[in-house]
Amino acid sequence: MYIKSIAYKLPSRVLDNDQLIEHIRRSNEDVDRKKLETYLTYSRKLLNKTGAKYRYWRAKNESARDLILRAMDEAFDKACINPQEIDVLIYCGVGRGFLEPANSYFYAKLRNLKKVNCFDITDACMSWIRALHMAYLMMKQGEVDKVMIINGEFNMESLSWRVRNLKNLEYSFPAYTIGEVATATILSSNDNEWDFKYLSAPMHADLCTVPLEGYKSFVGENQRIGLNGINGFVSYGNELNDVGFDLVGNLTRKYIGNYHEKQWYFPHTPSETAYVDGCKKLGIPLKKVFLDVYKNCGNLVSGGIPTGLGMAIEQNKLKRGDNIVFFPCSAGMVASLVQTTY
Repeated sequence: MYIKSIAYKLPSRVLDNDQLIEHIRRSNEDVDRKKLETYLTYSRKLLNKTGAKYRYWRAKNESARDLILRAMDEAFDKACINPQEIDVLIYCGVGRGFLEPANSYFYAKLRNLKKVNCFDITDACMSWIRALHMAYLMMKQGEVDKVMIINGEFNMESLSWRVRNLKNLEYSFPAYTIGEVATATILSSNDNEWDFKYLSAPMHADLCTVPLEGYKSFVGENQRIGLNGINGFVSYGNELNDVGFDLVGNLTRKYIGNYHEKQWYFPHTPSETAYVDGCKKLGIPLKKVFLDVYKNCGNLVSGGIPTGLGMAIEQNKLKRGDNIVFFPCSAGMVASLVQTTY
């Protein structure tokens, strides 16, 4: 299997850290001014510490649908294929419009893909990797020839801007790093090998959550869940990074013999600083780690790695024949290590 084409579409509204801080300020005009300014001062320090600079959000005239369709159309054009050649359409990620049916059916309908096999895959920030793995397994079995993976990480509705106290920064700050993106990846079968490895730590499942109505009936009471309301994003970022990089470290030490043999490493994008510090500890050369996504676009959830690939191709950094590694960690928790040739 090889990546035949990849496309990403960012919304048009870009916010720097100053504009984000002002957005939080305007969303809390009823909060005590001294308390609010103290909160915003700490928020700004954390944004700078993580390496955040910009993030893209939809403008009022933009929809997730239009951006996803634009990404799909660009991927088709880059691959020089007829959309009807796609055997499987997989929608993946956190952002979605429906619990039922699978979101992929709607995009197949919108692009008149009448016979394509459709399904969704959801595993938080690991969703795109899981979709890649599923596509690879289907191709290895000879079931399909071409697969398209799409995602629309448009999640602003789940973010809380409400300021309560400094304590809630512990689990609300990661929302301030979130950006939005649509991506489309076309995969085609050949004899190129991929290697997928995973390491899970389910005891940390409550570190990063977006709960649905009625979640307590499924998992019981949990003091860490629902702190920003139903459908509200709660993420204990510091703990996530610590646990995540322990998992990533275990995978890389076990399955990569020589870090210098790889041309590029593509991480998930929750924090530039976390990956810089983690890679230094592991001995992964920073010049081989593609870090442009977080500082320019924010945390793009499951869209971070495909966006990074798209950027690296545009910058003429990623070339055919390069040995590459994906090494994201995700809520759950789970880390993965994916090795292949581009």
